[in-house]
Amino acid sequence: MILNKNIGVTDKLLFLTIIIVSLLGLTILYSATNENLDVVIRQGTRLIFCFFLMLFISSLDINRLKIISPYVYVISIFLLIITLFWGHDSKGATRWIMIFGFSLQVSEILKVILPMMLAWFLSLSEDKEIDFTKLVISFLIIFLPISFVIKQPDLGTSLIILLCGIISIFLGGIKKTHIMYIFGLFLVVAPLMWKFLLLPYQKKRILTLIDPSSDPLGSGYHIIQSKIAVGSGGFFGKGFLNGTQSQLEFLPERGTDFIFAVFAEEFGFFGIMILFLLYLIIILRCMHITHKAKNYFSKILAGSITCIFVLLIITNVSMAIGLLPVVGVTLPLLSLGGSSLLSIFFAFGIMFSINRRV
Repeated sequence: MILNKNIGVTDKLLFLTIIIVSLLGLTILYSATNENLDVVIRQGTRLIFCFFLMLFISSLDINRLKIISPYVYVISIFLLIITLFWGHDSKGATRWIMIFGFSLQVSEILKVILPMMLAWFLSLSEDKEIDFTKLVISFLIIFLPISFVIKQPDLGTSLIILLCGIISIFLGGIKKTHIMYIFGLFLVVAPLMWKFLLLPYQKKRILTLIDPSSDPLGSGYHIIQSKIAVGSGGFFGKGFLNGTQSQLEFLPERGTDFIFAVFAEEFGFFGIMILFLLYLIIILRCMHITHKAKNYFSKILAGSITCIFVLLIITNVSMAIGLLPVVGVTLPLLSLGGSSLLSIFFAFGIMFSINRRV
């Protein structure tokens, strides 16, 4: 009955693959938290809630979602302001607010809300090519929430949100000349960001990426331990609950940022290929929905969600194997966390809603 088109879940393969990866995430989380069943139960409860949220969103008509997009964007900006002044502080950052007893990181939800807003704005006119005025307004839409997220401070999430917005603009039909302008602007802004925007610990993370051994017990510790965990897994891994780096607690943040390292250590290269195959199925089904989308708004939004899903996977995996600095990006459907889970299931609900119209 759940897979009935009237309810909204129209792609059975996508739906079942999401469930499989989510259950796999709970299994890995059990190992990553040293068999802490309470954590797994809490995450499972969040998963059930997000599952029904996905079904609800998928049952809505995509045109209705288009209409409410600017309102949802304004609400998210309002929540970011509240977070800045009355948010919950953790490890020196103010990123969470309590809503009905639920700790919400608004910046995570923005990874979906921002593409919705840009898709709505770009689809207002029938012209499917972005002119200079549209480009400027689009970047204002992007940088407004980013200005609040940076103050939390959360530079890693700010960069991901920026990339989410740029992806939507590119899919909207940007001119080649504007691409050159953006690239030139980046070359000018990057040195200024390094000098005036980045905090000392953020600079140290980037420098440590080049040479982790320069600070093996400090900023380089995360990368070194993660690479050891991934490499020690071999082809078939050490077996479930048998990972030394995770079970002996050498690996930090093993339930969130570095859950891929836990998975790689216990299931090895073979397990990684299975996980990537499941992710590939999700990506291909999302690409199929994007290709079949009937209108401009749906195409931009579906394409943005697909690209963002790929971006999150690449960023987290690259972070775990030392190709990118530690930026606090979780692995979709696997990592511990309510806000990241909420945003990804919200996104999948939109994909199913778009698929109903094709």
